[in-house]
Amino acid sequence: MLMLVTELWILQGLGLLTLSAILPSFSISESISPQMQLVFFFFSLYLVAIGQGGHKPCVQAFGADQFDEQHPEEFKARSSFFNWWYFSMCSGMLLTQWILNYIQDNLSWALGFGIPCIAMIIALVVFLLGTRTYRYTIQSDEKSPFMRIGHVFVAAIRNRRTTLSAVAVDQEAHGTLPSSEF
Repeated sequence: MLMLVTELWILQGLGLLTLSAILPSFSISESISPQMQLVFFFFSLYLVAIGQGGHKPCVQAFGADQFDEQHPEEFKARSSFFNWWYFSMCSGMLLTQWILNYIQDNLSWALGFGIPCIAMIIALVVFLLGTRTYRYTIQSDEKSPFMRIGHVFVAAIRNRRTTLSAVAVDQEAHGTLPSSEF
């Protein structure tokens, strides 16, 4: 679900970026101040940045969930997945930057922003078509991530006046800190 939301953020941002590149060519743009066009452009960029910030970690975790850790073959394939995923991300970014910079410099900015928008629409459709075949791992025995973060803050507030040596002795007693004695 989170991956779908981040993809939609990116898609909205790319669509607005394309629109911001098209706006100056319309006669309507003369009624819009250049400052508003600039605000619209940067708002679109921020949407893409926020979407990308949530999308990349989701893709990695979602890809890892597609492999069963209990099967040795799938465990090896999981490691290979991360190698190929990282290689694909880096080579895709290199190729995309190279091609899109050429398109934006020599053809048009609207086409340079429109191509990634269309590619994101295709990626979203492919993702949605495969939703019935994906594996979803739900760890019901674990607490919510928000609850775990909340427990960290509660423990930090409780221990705010405790000295480091007292915390270390307490952690060593619970087995969370290795003993310094040999």
